Amino acid sequence: MNVRRSVVVTAGGLACLAVPLVASPAAASQMASGNCSYSAVYGAYTGFYTGGNTVNPLRLRVLDTKADGHGVAIRLVTRTNSGGEKAWSWHHYKGGSGGEQSWDTSATDSAGIDAMGIQAAVFEGDDLLSLCTSSFSYNPY
Repeated sequence: MNVRRSVVVTAGGLACLAVPLVASPAAASQMASGNCSYSAVYGAYTGFYTGGNTVNPLRLRVLDTKADGHGVAIRLVTRTNSGGEKAWSWHHYKGGSGGEQSWDTSATDSAGIDAMGIQAAVFEGDDLLSLCTSSFSYNPY
């Protein structure tokens, strides 16, 4: 009976040691996410801060929520370590109401990425009609 108890205690102890080893790679990055919606568009993002100037991977998602003939788009917006703001390139979806598109990407800025969010917008051709901005998720690095 003492041998069986000893095996259980040893196995439990080894399991406790294994958890930090398995969790270590995931702990090397910090997840951030957010969304916004307005008028005929919904946008969302999920990204992982992997350092002071990098988000990798980053997923941007936009949904056209209204049958109005307009296209929708999404873009990343970041704040640099010096307080400046950078609006990244728009990713457009023109597939129509109820449709959505996602982009898997990353972002690196030598000026640093102190925080990130997204803007989602409704477009008529190249003309921006309306947009929303998510709240910013701050970089812990």
